[in-house]
Amino acid sequence: MRLLNVVDERLESFFGDENEVPPYGILSHRWGKDEITFQDLTQGTLQDLQGRQSFSKIWDLLDRADKDGLSYVWVDTCCIDKTSSAELSEAINSMFRWYQQSAKCYVYLDDFDTSANSNIIHYELAERYVVLDESETSFFDSLWFTRGWTLQELIAPRNVEFYDKNWVSFGSRDGTLLDRICKRTGIWPQLFREPRCACPSFIGHSVFAVRDGICAGCQGLDTLPQTLDSFAVSIKMSWASSRITTRKEDAAYCLLGLFNLNMPLLYGEGDKAFLRLQEAIVRQSKDQSVLLWRARPDVAPQGFAPGCLAPSSSAFKEPVHILGRRVFNRVDKKYEANFLGNLATMEITDTAIRTSLWICPCKVVPDGTQTASRNLWLGIMHLAYDDDYLVRPALLLEYMGTVDMYRRAYHQYIVPVDPRMTQGSFVVESSIGEVDRRLSLTPSLDEATKKDISILLQQSPINATAGPSPEEGPETGPVYFVLDKQKLDFTMDSGGSHPPFSRYQGRATQIPSRWALKKCQHNGEGERYFGGIHFVNFMLEVPERSNLNQGPVGQSAGRFAYTAVIWGIHREVLKEQTDSSPWHLWCRVFDLRSFVEHARTSNEDLQPNQLYGEIDGLSAGEIQKRMKNQRSRLCLAEYEKLEIPQASGPKALFPSSYGDNWAEDNMSDGGRHLAAKVALVEGLGRRVFELHIKITARGGKKTQDLEPKG
Repeated sequence: MRLLNVVDERLESFFGDENEVPPYGILSHRWGKDEITFQDLTQGTLQDLQGRQSFSKIWDLLDRADKDGLSYVWVDTCCIDKTSSAELSEAINSMFRWYQQSAKCYVYLDDFDTSANSNIIHYELAERYVVLDESETSFFDSLWFTRGWTLQELIAPRNVEFYDKNWVSFGSRDGTLLDRICKRTGIWPQLFREPRCACPSFIGHSVFAVRDGICAGCQGLDTLPQTLDSFAVSIKMSWASSRITTRKEDAAYCLLGLFNLNMPLLYGEGDKAFLRLQEAIVRQSKDQSVLLWRARPDVAPQGFAPGCLAPSSSAFKEPVHILGRRVFNRVDKKYEANFLGNLATMEITDTAIRTSLWICPCKVVPDGTQTASRNLWLGIMHLAYDDDYLVRPALLLEYMGTVDMYRRAYHQYIVPVDPRMTQGSFVVESSIGEVDRRLSLTPSLDEATKKDISILLQQSPINATAGPSPEEGPETGPVYFVLDKQKLDFTMDSGGSHPPFSRYQGRATQIPSRWALKKCQHNGEGERYFGGIHFVNFMLEVPERSNLNQGPVGQSAGRFAYTAVIWGIHREVLKEQTDSSPWHLWCRVFDLRSFVEHARTSNEDLQPNQLYGEIDGLSAGEIQKRMKNQRSRLCLAEYEKLEIPQASGPKALFPSSYGDNWAEDNMSDGGRHLAAKVALVEGLGRRVFELHIKITARGGKKTQDLEPKG
């Protein structure tokens, strides 16, 4: 490091053993517009710079240090060659240690004047210090208390003295100002009251130097890093939550010393620097409290939801009051009971954080809205609230369909989970943002299990479809529409289908959306799940009048075929069986108009003229949403025996048994015969469903050519 000599006002370098560095004072200040730089002092003397606005600040610092018996000072503006990126990186990574090793830190507030204050109860003109009344807090209006870099400058030194714009001392951090500083900054007073070494407290912290982390007085370890490590990550982040920096990257770099980290500097990376900082914290501390942040729903770029790491330190502004890692005691530094047992494993990859949580299913309903409930999960942490050891903080998580992969939901909430409440619902509230300010939660704590899970690290699209819960039935996969006559092309009608169709001839632009089967509330000795509901439109080459091709109003009869196809899976469940029966596919085909008319469950269900491409056609997304909701209602017990009129007579909506002979269905009308068959294809851990459609002339004499509609 470089130091400024108090006597000859020149810079001297100390790049060898730390023990060779002499005692020095260090300046903490807010940068002005005309600061004296390294180049200024190497190209001339300090006396040559008397016309500079910042000259008096440096000159008076040298005077104060000299009176305190110090021969050197360190000033960030002129002791670092900021034109060298390598030197700047080394300095930033070393800065916390340099402040920690200083004999005295001089905090200079250039926007506070004690002479203009009426709350002075004592003034010493010769010594240039005042004693402020205990109620005096106007010095907190100084911008020094809002800057990111000054946080470590307040914490790291052993001896911190405050000065006004005229270099009048008005108190020390550990003396008369302690309680007020802690209240203003949110820093726990234990941090400053804990002895940093074995030296008797009456000796004072400024007498002995600290080099290589060892106090020169007692030859003991300076325990500041260990004391800081006693605080949860989220608590330390809260100390920085209201502070600002000129450059986005510095919001992360100014916290390196607070977490005892070193990190390469990459100016230009913007907000990614803060994410890199948190990743480094996870690797080193394994502290789950790094996940205890809350933020407005609109903090991420439009259309994206944050991952499990905070977008900025401001997300920790309202910290969750959890126990730290150690019981503070000036005589005996005891760690909390079962401390090592409460340390949860945490690993980080490029895509996720993997850690151990208690996972509990939870039904979530936004209060005061008509929004349907969501089946989410509580990720309950191995942490404890400071006022009730049994209560734990939890995140709301959404299952992503991949093995043990989740993403965070409702990131403006941290949920307190009390294991005493095994049943019932409760409401949580948030003052962050304008939406979803109240949630009604119904957790199933009796189903909570402790397991290792992965939480998505990066931002993800808000509308990304999460995978079904493991409790929502068998695994699903994309649904492909297959024409058995291969020479024909077909363009799927994506608006008339849930789940949406894919086709092998087309090139997909994105990974198929995940979806969930819906369990039917049917009686009998079996389980049935409703899979898809599809409205399929065809154009026949040879016009022929029949019910099969009578379409909705507004279409030419004799050319189009309109069908409704529903399908799913079911299996028998017999009491005497110890193992479950295999799943079987089922499929049902209906005339579209008759299905729309007789399978109505709500006014929300689609009308013929609302279908895709019709006169009053709705958007593809709205149609799919309505079909999904209709599918859910058709699963109710009241529709189990529903029959749909067809040309050949009434036809049951669902199969009458749970066997393996329901995978194919057909519909004949006039000279046409339509057959639909659902098939399951699996391989290498993936599965797809195929819906095969075939139209032939009745009797199988001739297969009609089809062309796409819409």
